[in-house]
This record gives sequence, C-alpha cells and structure tokens, in this order.
Amino acid sequence: MNQFEATFTDISEWHKNVHYSTGGTRSKYIALEPTTNDEYFFKGSKETIEGEIRYPTEFWSEIVSSKIGQFLGFPMLDYNIAFDENHKQRIGCISKSMILNSNDKLTEGKTYLTGFRPHYDPDQHKKDYTFQFICDALKDFSLDHFIKNIIEIIVFDSIIGNSDRHQENWGVLSTYELDEDLVKEEISSVFDKIKNKIKKLSNSNLKEETKVHVKMNSDYVTYTYNYHFAPIYDSGCCLGREHTDQRVLKMLNDKQMLEAYVKKGESEIHWNGNLKKKKHLELIELLINENPKTKKYIKRVKERYNSELIKEIIDNIDKNIPINLINFKLSDERKQLMFKVITLRIENLIKLL
Repeated sequence: MNQFEATFTDISEWHKNVHYSTGGTRSKYIALEPTTNDEYFFKGSKETIEGEIRYPTEFWSEIVSSKIGQFLGFPMLDYNIAFDENHKQRIGCISKSMILNSNDKLTEGKTYLTGFRPHYDPDQHKKDYTFQFICDALKDFSLDHFIKNIIEIIVFDSIIGNSDRHQENWGVLSTYELDEDLVKEEISSVFDKIKNKIKKLSNSNLKEETKVHVKMNSDYVTYTYNYHFAPIYDSGCCLGREHTDQRVLKMLNDKQMLEAYVKKGESEIHWNGNLKKKKHLELIELLINENPKTKKYIKRVKERYNSELIKEIIDNIDKNIPINLINFKLSDERKQLMFKVITLRIENLIKLL
C-alpha cells in the first residue's frame, strides 16, 4: 500500500512564482522544483476575507480524497504533503502542474459553458448549472465523448461527499503539435521552386550576384490538437472538513448524526427541472435511469472496495510528517470520521446496483 502513502516535501527554498494567479478561494501559489524547474501547485486551506483560516484540515481532505480515489480506480491528480516555513499556512498539499509544457493548455468547464451560452453567469445562474447543460455544451464543442468523464466525477463525488464541483473544478487538457509531414511538404515545395528558378536563370546571361527570391507559404504549416479529459482535481470540500473538533467527536459517538450528515450531502451539479440541488445518490439514480452505463463506475468501486485497506490508507496518510511537525498531523478522530464517511457512502452507492 506504499503507493497510496502521501509523500512529504519541504518547499521552503523553492522559487515561488508569485506573478501567476491560480484562482479559487484557497491559499495557493506556484512553486518551481529546483532540479527540474517543474511547476507545482501548493494549496493551503480556505481563508476568509479577513485572512482567517476557515477550515484548517481542508488540505488533508484533498490528499485523502486523492489517494482513496486512486485506490478505487479513478483518474486522480496526485496530491501530497508540502511544508513552507515562510508561508502563512506552513503546511498544505502539493500537486504537479497538469500543464507540462508550453504546448499544453487546461480549459476549465466554465469556458465551455459560457462559450455555449454567452449570457450564462456562474455566480448568478447557479440553478442552471445542470448535468444536461454540461452535456449540451460539450456536444456543441464536439467533446460529447467526455460526458462519461462527468458521470465518473459525479460518482467519485458521491463517495467523498464533495459539495463544490463547480465549473472551474473540472476541465479538458489539450496539446497541439506541429504537423511535421506538412512542414516537410512545404520545404520540398520551396526547394522545387528554387530549382526551377535556378534552371531558368542558368539559361540567361544574368550576373553572378543575381538573387533568387522564393516566398514561403505559411498556410502549409498546421497544428494537430489532442484532447483528453483532465484528471479529477480540487476535491477538498468534503470529508467533514467544515466541522470543528467538538463536532467531529459528537458525530463519532452518534450513529444517527453521522448517517444524517452523509444523507444530506448535495451535489453542486444540478438536474434539469429541479430548482433545488440533488443529494449525491439521488443524482446518480437519475443518471442510471438516463444512462445505464453509469453502473460500470459503481461496479468498479464495488470490485476494488476493501474497508480494511481504506482504513490503512487513511491511518497512514500523515505517516511521513517529520517528528518536529507532529502538531500538523491529522487527528485520530478526524481519521475515524473520514473512514466512516467514506465506507458508509460506498456501501450506500453499491446498493444502487
């Protein structure tokens, strides 16, 4: 199970790319790994306008969700532990940038939704953010093959109880490449033109310094775009991260309270014809009725589900925290709550098969 342990990295001496905004409400910045210069995103927990750390354990929810998602077979962005002694939030989670080079681009869901419906305002039209709207937008951009990825995300969110899968928390990665074959054709065409001109000139009595001008037609140069759905990212709004330590203890000692918490969890993605948000499992039931293939993701969860191994992952999530930073470890009580929430949600999900 070592592959699901969260690594620990001290990024105190890494260069901070402070000129780029990473968006969102959590404390974030881009850090460059010294030996490779690769970009990593450091994220703390959500802060209020006044600068107060609202949910101190939110980054732990991000890390746990990442590892549990990987264990269950979901395509996750990998989050691990990072420490920065110079930052207000000295500890948080870190993930390698999905944009590996200048030819890559992440297009967030918001871009497709507003491109499809220009008057759509995510802040003003929250009830319009439906599964059907997302599907229509993807179809309009000829990306309807990614609808299955949206369904997969909804299934994953039902396991961790994520309530914040908004338009910027999913997206499509694109990579463009220069079409080398067409470039070769262009170069060959240019040389043919040069040869023909030289042949004509050789039959004339022009001076040696006469120059041959050949215009290169750039229309031959084209780019090929490859699209793939981004791994699941930004999933920290879950697993009781909003509750105080006192509330966590109460939930652990009150089965009904815990079950009520799990049951009331709602998806940020709405369903057409419903003004109110749907509970996670309600939304999945609707998806199953409309698209029976939804069940394949649930079946995969069932096949991989092992409560003992899930407990082991959660219990060891902070195993690599150095002894001098022991105060940043996740409390046993929160680990217990995460375990109970995840296993209860999975068991409820499997019942839909």
